[in-house]
Amino acid sequence: MPQSHNIVIQYFSRVTPTVRHRLLFLLVGCALLLGYIYWQTSGDDNSSFLAELSRIPVYLAPVIIAGLGLTGIIFAGGIDLSISTIIVVAGTVFGILYDYGASPGVCFIGCWLTAVSLSSWNGLLVRWLGISPIIITLAGLQFYRGLALILADTLMPDFGGGLSIQQAAYQTPAKEYAGWILAVVVVAALVWEAYGKTFREFLALGCSPRACRIAGLHPGRILQMSYLVGGLFLGVAAVLYVTNRQVIEPARMAMGFELSVIGAVVLGGTNIFGGEGTLLGTVLGALFLYLIGQAMLYAGVSEYWRTAIEGAVIVAVIGFDCALHRRRKLLDELR
Repeated sequence: MPQSHNIVIQYFSRVTPTVRHRLLFLLVGCALLLGYIYWQTSGDDNSSFLAELSRIPVYLAPVIIAGLGLTGIIFAGGIDLSISTIIVVAGTVFGILYDYGASPGVCFIGCWLTAVSLSSWNGLLVRWLGISPIIITLAGLQFYRGLALILADTLMPDFGGGLSIQQAAYQTPAKEYAGWILAVVVVAALVWEAYGKTFREFLALGCSPRACRIAGLHPGRILQMSYLVGGLFLGVAAVLYVTNRQVIEPARMAMGFELSVIGAVVLGGTNIFGGEGTLLGTVLGALFLYLIGQAMLYAGVSEYWRTAIEGAVIVAVIGFDCALHRRRKLLDELR
């Protein structure tokens, strides 16, 4: 058997049957949705299937890359509900540096470091305070947007609620290199997941903190590490998000972004309670949600119904997962 086939088999042999079934469902679903979009665009002079495909990386890169980071956090039994407002603060830092005449490279690095620092700070708070990650990051969801407004109002004298980024050089990551950046990050993440021990430790912690302690691992350190790793991905997502939109508006930026990311992670087969899932599932989950939206657009479904249907799909999948895990737990107790 060719070595490449062995690698694929080894990768899929490490995931649970539930996750394997979800990956298969997503692969088939994405293929059917792409077929439907191809059928719709083939007879339309105003649209092109290839043009539709070329828009996918530009739109999906921030969602997928942020989702990869969040998947690691959820693996370890944590959650980060504040990822959208962390992007707002990172974008505001980008705008402040731009307003002071900094070069594109300095703006990108400042944006990335801000996201990494705030995600790591969330991990420190969860570890030190011992409070549920939901409470900590829900508070951060509100606090960080306020912090961004204060920074913008204090450090940008001419700030009137929004700042437009004019120079084309600042658009380069999201407009010209989004596909390449997405491909490099996804491949690196999958290799890291397959051959490194970091994500295996996250999964082990999500399965059983007590077993981790018995094995000599430190649950608090691993959980904190998951937020640092999540921040590394979130920083890249923040740069792509900000440079794609080109307008810094702390009061309205990234509204609902965290729901898109969490939806992709859960739809991809990651157990919301930790200890189960794959990074590949997150990639496919984000692609599936995007293609559902585009297919409904071509079908003429109104925007209100598209939003409602996408939300219903996420709720149905989460409900199905919860029911499945309750049934599995009940069967384990009966044995």
